[in-house]
Amino acid sequence: MTKRISAFEKQCVTINRRLKDKLSEKTTNEIYYRSLKVGPITRMWHKRRIYYCSECGCEVNNNVFAKECPQCHAKWNSGPEPYMCKTVVGYYMTMEAKGDIQLCRLYKARRTSRFGHKAETDVWEVERFFYAPTGERKIFTVNFCPYSYIVDSFSLTAEWHMRNEYSWDQRAALRYNLPIKAFRIKSLTKQWQYKDIANLLERSDNETSVLKYIAYPWAETWHKVGQDRLLSYVCINDIMPTKEMKQAVNICTRNHYIIHDPSMWLDYLDLLQEFHLDTHNAKYVCPVNLREAHQVLLNRKRREEERELAAERWRAFELREKREAKFAKMVANWSQHMGEMLNIDLTGDNLSIRPLQSIKEFKQEGEAMHHCVFAMGYYDYINHPNTLILSAKDDNGKRLATIEYNMASNTIVQCRAACNAVPERDKEIRQLITDNKAEFVKLEKKSRAQAKAA
Repeated sequence: MTKRISAFEKQCVTINRRLKDKLSEKTTNEIYYRSLKVGPITRMWHKRRIYYCSECGCEVNNNVFAKECPQCHAKWNSGPEPYMCKTVVGYYMTMEAKGDIQLCRLYKARRTSRFGHKAETDVWEVERFFYAPTGERKIFTVNFCPYSYIVDSFSLTAEWHMRNEYSWDQRAALRYNLPIKAFRIKSLTKQWQYKDIANLLERSDNETSVLKYIAYPWAETWHKVGQDRLLSYVCINDIMPTKEMKQAVNICTRNHYIIHDPSMWLDYLDLLQEFHLDTHNAKYVCPVNLREAHQVLLNRKRREEERELAAERWRAFELREKREAKFAKMVANWSQHMGEMLNIDLTGDNLSIRPLQSIKEFKQEGEAMHHCVFAMGYYDYINHPNTLILSAKDDNGKRLATIEYNMASNTIVQCRAACNAVPERDKEIRQLITDNKAEFVKLEKKSRAQAKAA
């Protein structure tokens, strides 16, 4: 089944194919010098500082206050930096209109500087953002370096492909969070030219996350009404506003309420929804003291959590009490319930088989033999009405095996040695029990008769 391609996606593919990948020297220099800081680098050598140009690597004779390198005439826009070898990365963005589609192109500039060596520089385009008038977007990106642990390690080979925005891959999660050092607006579509994009990018520290929201009408509205802190918080933390959040912000706008603490206000809004309070009421949505209102609801939530925890503990306590009462009743009535079956005593060649006489002996048997005869409740005559547990010992009292016998079918269910192993004298034990089946049947009938009489 083939996937349907929208008209907007077809337009994006066509535009992306027509764009030139090779940059001119003028464009490269503009991106490089606006994205990266150029200046001298320094190190200590024989108790004196020696300065080198970060571009050509030549020594500059302590002339650190100059505005350009005396050798390569590179224009410096930063002071000396104390590092020997460093790779610096910067991002630059341009915006241009392609008909009704707004195109944002992202470039990466990289420089590796070392003492006495010319800097290794690279400038290449890494991502293209396409925005439709409806707010739909498509992203084209170059390949990542496959064996690099660095998240933004874009490959220099310009093999463009459409990015899957909903992938959980670490590199796919990189979208909309690259810091832009500078930007340039070539042209804007009719939808974008009234949005004051330059100020919005400046206020949001030039994050590409702003692009995700700039195409939506609610983002423009929030910016115009002065909710810049909320807009920046939503952009930086990659939060897509819900319908309830947009309605709440509209109520704040009508009441001239500016949200100064977005994180606390959003938490407060979640608490209002949790307690089913009216989020369309300005009394709740626009509190005079946000911190105090948030604390009131937070205390209420803690009290409810404590009540639920106390109720859980009480239910567990009641369950434990019922279990203990049931266990105590079973301990008191166990011998009476088993009746004549406890009188079974089978003897053989250095072998004796007898039933466990009490629940205490079940525990001792389980601890000595390291199996689950006590832990799994084989003594429980309600859940195991036809089960008889016997213990096989030699003449010295050494435990050889634990046997589960079914009184209804008169068969041996299992015969286990220590740690659930097969007993060494398994055949002898089974043969001794099989030879005395008549005694088991006789005592079982006698026990049932006594139970009916009682």
